[in-house]
Amino acid sequence: MKKILMAVFAVLMLAAWVAPAMADTTFYGTYRVRLFTTNNANDYSNDTPRKTYTGTSANTQDAASTTDSNSWIDQRFRLGVESKASDNLRGFMQLQIGDSAALNGSHVWGTTATTVTYRQAYLSFNAGPVRIKAGRQVFGDAPDGGQSFRVSDDGGYYGLWDGGLVLVSVIDAFVLTTKAVDPLTINFAYAKLTESSSSAAPDQDTSKSDFDSDVYILQASITPSDAIKGGAYLLYNRDKTTVTTTTGAAIGTRTPWWVGAGLDAKLDQINLKAHAAYKGGSWENGCQSSGTGEGTCGLTAGRADLDYSAYAIDADASINLGQATVGVVVGLGSGDDSSQDTERNDFTAVAGAYGVQLGQRPAIFFDSGEVSNGGATLDETYADGTKNTIDRSTLGNIRFAEIYGSFKASDELTVSGLAAMFWRSEDGEKTGATTSTSWDSELGTEVDLTAVYKLYKELALVAQAAWFLPGEGILTNKSQAGNHAANSYATDDAVSEYFAKIQYDF
Repeated sequence: MKKILMAVFAVLMLAAWVAPAMADTTFYGTYRVRLFTTNNANDYSNDTPRKTYTGTSANTQDAASTTDSNSWIDQRFRLGVESKASDNLRGFMQLQIGDSAALNGSHVWGTTATTVTYRQAYLSFNAGPVRIKAGRQVFGDAPDGGQSFRVSDDGGYYGLWDGGLVLVSVIDAFVLTTKAVDPLTINFAYAKLTESSSSAAPDQDTSKSDFDSDVYILQASITPSDAIKGGAYLLYNRDKTTVTTTTGAAIGTRTPWWVGAGLDAKLDQINLKAHAAYKGGSWENGCQSSGTGEGTCGLTAGRADLDYSAYAIDADASINLGQATVGVVVGLGSGDDSSQDTERNDFTAVAGAYGVQLGQRPAIFFDSGEVSNGGATLDETYADGTKNTIDRSTLGNIRFAEIYGSFKASDELTVSGLAAMFWRSEDGEKTGATTSTSWDSELGTEVDLTAVYKLYKELALVAQAAWFLPGEGILTNKSQAGNHAANSYATDDAVSEYFAKIQYDF
């Protein structure tokens, strides 16, 4: 199969370069080569060995003699093939060469498991007043110009007006769009996030039961003028991947839902973006009398439904000053103060990639999801297996504030930078009938510097340096007795990431 895919990919690549302009078929894509150097993302220490807490008072000990300084070169090639029968009917396929999901579909030099996959493959056509987009597609991304707009199809934005809070991903979906209700654009989408069955793998055997995760989306967006755009949405997730018939467990279906809204306004020189989302719903029999993780609710016996109640909001305002742009961003996502009750107040996403609609996204702290640059991934799990309670794929138990700016030095060169601070929304959590855990509120501070030079119209050279200074809120926690968690980090040296990229868009 791999050889067949490679052969198909090679034929399409050749056609893209040598074929004359074909009347109804367009080839385009992106090729990039990147160099990364990262340090301290997994141990927060410049020294070997690093220090960890013993769990008794404030005593520390030396951990294993390891270091996490690392550098690599990776490459990725994406080829898009768009076929247009008319404005009413188009087909699109995007092939990708790369083998590492952790590096956003990149191929690391020297590895042998290179694969060719189709990242997108869909049909887009009119059925009366309804436009239908069916197949595998990038859902979400920045509506003011991102990967969703890389395909010229329809010139429309397919995604939630959520700023990456709830859903940004490659999904298999049907998206129906109509502008019949002027001035609104109405979207309905059905997407399959997980395809599985009671055999622990996708199975068409009628004796099996679906253990799928399905998403249903209804959204209305409006553009009353060129200066103002906005939308409101409802997303419902029926997630059966957690269903189990284990004796004494009987955990059932998750049915969370999100309702939210987004706004993008250009007011004279000021650009404003804002998003708000609320998560509700429940997990059938999600609370257990014993166990670990989200389903442990401190019940003395039996089980109960676990209810969700959480929220997230953000705002991004910037001003254009000729060649310069400066802006500020603030965000807040709710956290949970007790794992012992039957309600969860920490905000979580169905497939988040937060920060993609910010003026600038912190390169380290919010580096996750489909639009991730891939690089320094902060370690949030202590050596004893416990994990702190933040969710950086969205605004889960996180507050932050950021200032950023950019300067267009010439038609070819743009430089930019940001400084951001992060805090925990909820600093304490009841973790047992008579026990509790507390965190310091400060999660850390990040500083990024970026330069983009257009050597040619199609060729960009990008250099970036980023530093994250971790706070106690991400490194350790304390019991009600004031003792640090065993094997949590007792070091707080800066995480660094240096990134260079050559990217050719054709």
